[in-house]
Parts: sequence; C-alpha cells; structure tokens
Amino acid sequence: MGKSIKDTMTSNPCSIDAGKPVSYAAKMMRDEDVGLAPIVEGDRLIGTLTDRDIAVRVVAEGRDPESTSVREVASRDVVSVRPDQGSARRCA
Repeated sequence: MGKSIKDTMTSNPCSIDAGKPVSYAAKMMRDEDVGLAPIVEGDRLIGTLTDRDIAVRVVAEGRDPESTSVREVASRDVVSVRPDQGSARRCA
C-alpha cells in the first residue's frame, strides 16, 4: 500500500507573510533549509514561493529583493490535499 500525504509532509512548516520583502523570504528559506514556503495573508494560504520563483521572477528580472514583496512574485495557483489522502500512483 502507498504512503499517505501525512507520511511525507512537514508537520510544522514555516510560512511567510505576503507583505514581507523577498530578501526576508530568501533568508528564511536559507535558514530553514527549504526550497518552498507557503505564503499567507493572516491565516489564509494565498500561494507558495520557491527558490526558483526568486531566481526567475526577481534576480533574472533585475528586481530589488528589498522592495519587491513576496505577494508580487509568489505562485498563486495552489492545490491542497488532505493529510490522510493517499499518494498518486504512477501508471506505465
């Protein structure tokens, strides 16, 4: 039997407030040793930010990480699953 989502998820992920600058997010991601962080407004999940988002949407575009907010560059198409949901099967 396959693992459930709960078996692979982080139990206490660090989130980033959408209004924080990208520089803050990059330092938090470095310190927590993660490549993806949930982005929140209050207690509502509004997106995710990856280290690739920072590289492509901030650095490669010449944007200032101190004045660019996480909200401006976060990926907004979020899909969530229940912790008890089974993992996806691969088909040949």
